[in-house]
Amino acid sequence: MKKLALAITTSLLITAPFAVMADGASIAKDKCAACHGEDGNSPNDKVPSIAGFSVDGLTEMLNAYKAGDREGDKFKPEDGEETDMNAVTKEMSDDDIKAVAEFYASKAFKPAVQEFDAELAKIGAKIHEKNCEKCHSEGGASAEDDVAILAGQWKPYLIEQFEEFSEGERDMPKKMAKKFKKLSDDDKKALIEYYASQQ
Repeated sequence: MKKLALAITTSLLITAPFAVMADGASIAKDKCAACHGEDGNSPNDKVPSIAGFSVDGLTEMLNAYKAGDREGDKFKPEDGEETDMNAVTKEMSDDDIKAVAEFYASKAFKPAVQEFDAELAKIGAKIHEKNCEKCHSEGGASAEDDVAILAGQWKPYLIEQFEEFSEGERDMPKKMAKKFKKLSDDDKKALIEYYASQQ
């Protein structure tokens, strides 16, 4: 009898961690897909695609929203309720965040197909190379930098984020702030067209 009890206890101890393991796909479908798309490639031009971001980058972003260090923009998906990233992440555990980050990191980023100004994009490429390439390498397309993928993001989303940076409504790392403050409005427009052009 003692051997049977020990076997059952041992079995429970071995299987328990697996029973409570967070399911990134399910959490993403429930909490994220309405805005960011089922595979992390957003169908909404004011919401970023997050597929293919690094696990560390996504984890840091989600934790920043959860802690309130980064303010989420309100958004109402079609046939859905208005929400923001602070509300979405508030109820997520550390395991949930890790699972969601791993899920989206495993997906392929698909650049948005959209109109862009080719001449401004050429100018933007030079501005990027001079000011941004060190942290946003491969023209802003590398996930290994552990920052957001810029190349191929929706232009309306980029415009909104650049405006928030310019107005001081969104914080920047010190190195980025130093570079960003030197950019003219025309420089910023050119950068946005460059990122939007990478399809």
